[in-house]
Amino acid sequence: MQCCSVQSLKYLGAQFVAAKKLKCSVDNVRLKFYRTFNAIYSRSKGAQSLQLFKSYCLSFMLYATEVMPLSKHSLKTLDFCVNRAVAKICNTCDKDCIMQIWLFCDLPDVSVLIERRRMNFMNNMLDNKHLRYLSLFWVHC
Repeated sequence: MQCCSVQSLKYLGAQFVAAKKLKCSVDNVRLKFYRTFNAIYSRSKGAQSLQLFKSYCLSFMLYATEVMPLSKHSLKTLDFCVNRAVAKICNTCDKDCIMQIWLFCDLPDVSVLIERRRMNFMNNMLDNKHLRYLSLFWVHC
């Protein structure tokens, strides 16, 4: 009987990578983000593209990130995706112009968005209803 090893595992949309510590890969997320962005961008040009981008593409990108341990490199990769999308929508490559658009459209860094989602997730988990279920679980263990 041979033991086989895998380099990555995909579970509920999150891709875990074999490492000494718990590590997640954002390659799959990046591909889904670009696929969604290109589908939206090809059908709608102009100002509505930015609103559709914020509501659809970012939600695809941020799915399950509140529970994933992401490295600084992964966060920079996701930020780069957002930068490229904003640059394509606004037809510019100037970094200062892109940063002004981020501020004007209330688009914080991906790390800030993930931290907000993480805080919301923790607040919901610490809600009285969830604590009641956890206390029932602890009593029966």
